[in-house]
Amino acid sequence: MAVASRMQAVVACALVVLAGCDGGSGSAPATDVSVADAITTVAASSTTGVSTTIEVTTTGPTTTIVATTVPGQLGLSPDGPWHLVDSAPGVEGVGLVYELMPKLWVFLPTEVDLERGYLWTFNEEDRPIIEAYLMAVLTRYRSTDSVPATLDDPGWDLYYTPELKAQILPQYQERSEAGTYTDLDLGVVLRPRVIEDGRTASYAVVLDCRLDGAVLRNTDGTYAEGALPGVSASGFANALQLEVPSWRLMGFNKEASACAAG
Repeated sequence: MAVASRMQAVVACALVVLAGCDGGSGSAPATDVSVADAITTVAASSTTGVSTTIEVTTTGPTTTIVATTVPGQLGLSPDGPWHLVDSAPGVEGVGLVYELMPKLWVFLPTEVDLERGYLWTFNEEDRPIIEAYLMAVLTRYRSTDSVPATLDDPGWDLYYTPELKAQILPQYQERSEAGTYTDLDLGVVLRPRVIEDGRTASYAVVLDCRLDGAVLRNTDGTYAEGALPGVSASGFANALQLEVPSWRLMGFNKEASACAAG
């Protein structure tokens, strides 16, 4: 079982697009899912002042990909687009490391490590939520790593709510038309964990302290305006909602406390 986070998670069903909230790292534009010590709320952005209420009404088809893990063992599903590898840049601790695409990895701890702040460990109960989150992030990166962006990726319909897709795809389209793209550059390591507080059978929050070495570039290879080269620890809060048969991302934003130990 996962170890509960100190943070409480009671998220209201409103999302706000925070345009340009990626700091030049190549991460996604974000929607507000603020995590606080006592309560998690979703507030109107001072950047746009626009909000929308989530009403989930659709589901999408499933996909099957060649197995890369052994059924019955602790790990991600054998039909996912991930490959079990020995290591990833900057990763320490005992756990599973998967490559999702070139220069994109995920680390899933299998032992509690207080020194490194690993209180959550990967488990079967959280696996569907983690996998949906990984597929959403994978969709985002593989859609925006070129100019023009490939925003017709089926993952947008499979792993995002229609409302969230409608909010963020125009921003990526605008970025692509401006001639910029996401270069994974030094690599990105996802380190997600599911928090227990506020969790229901159909709602969960995933905190992710990712080692982010991605950067925005122009088509000529130069750094785009606002790009921040190098690797930094970037925290994100991600709200997911269950739409049978799968979980979908319904909102996310930068959240520094995701990189706080415990």
